[in-house]
Amino acid sequence: MDKMKKDLLSEKIRNLACSIGIDAIGFTNASEFSGYPLKDSKRRDPKLSLPDAKAIIVAGIYIGGITLPKWADPWYGRTSRLFLSEFFLDVVKPLKPIVDLIKNEGYQAIVCEEGSNLPLKLAAIRAGLGWQGKHSLLISKKYGTFLALGGIITNIDLEYNTQEEPDKCKKCDKCQSACPLNALSQPYLLNREQCMSHALSNEGLPKKVKDVMENRIIDCEICQQACPWNKKHIKNPLTTNMTISFQKMVKDWEKFFYLPDLANLSEKEYKEKLDHLKIDIPFSLFHRNVLIALEKAKKIKDT
Repeated sequence: MDKMKKDLLSEKIRNLACSIGIDAIGFTNASEFSGYPLKDSKRRDPKLSLPDAKAIIVAGIYIGGITLPKWADPWYGRTSRLFLSEFFLDVVKPLKPIVDLIKNEGYQAIVCEEGSNLPLKLAAIRAGLGWQGKHSLLISKKYGTFLALGGIITNIDLEYNTQEEPDKCKKCDKCQSACPLNALSQPYLLNREQCMSHALSNEGLPKKVKDVMENRIIDCEICQQACPWNKKHIKNPLTTNMTISFQKMVKDWEKFFYLPDLANLSEKEYKEKLDHLKIDIPFSLFHRNVLIALEKAKKIKDT
């Protein structure tokens, strides 16, 4: 494909992404991710999903405005921006118009399935969207860590990024110091077994987690709250389509997360309200976390 056509198709995709509410988009080559730790994983090489793959499209949607003021109140269950964004298992549906555009041009395109068949953070770094922070998350200069990611593998030849963003964390270790469970003892590497988010979604909640979880009932953002690149977003989130849309639901969500009400929630009601978020956390574990958080709130009241 000649450069003029590559530039034209790349620009068409960028313009479409902007028009449908995607906040960040980048293109990179579809070569194998060298050094990928899971050598038998299909995720290590885009060509295992699409044999003639030429490019990866990485899209990001800003979720910094998906937050509830009542999270600061111990009587309200706290979760994460990613949880409430509906992108807990990657951005998928918003990418359909881009896939349709590529197919209409006569090419193939595969959206990375929820879960997914592409190491999205590594792809985003290669596509120039940011760098990996010491908390192991992608950091964007514009969006901090608050980008939900989705990806497309395609055999269309695009004008892709050739220069990665340099690591700007330098000597900062605020995310590491903030983690109460020492899950970031090694910079850039999350110890998943030590992570509070992992513990809250699994059986056998350790006492050390109960002691520090406060009003968190699903997921944890402590390292993100501490990250200097998120400071402006926590204080004053960017005004995006998703931020504006979510603000209309804040009162309803806050009412739902009132811990005394959550403690009386039935499994049916839990599924009706949260199934669309696709978090895949059993009701029994959710209920367990709610009861622990409620007891903590009562103790605070009594002191």
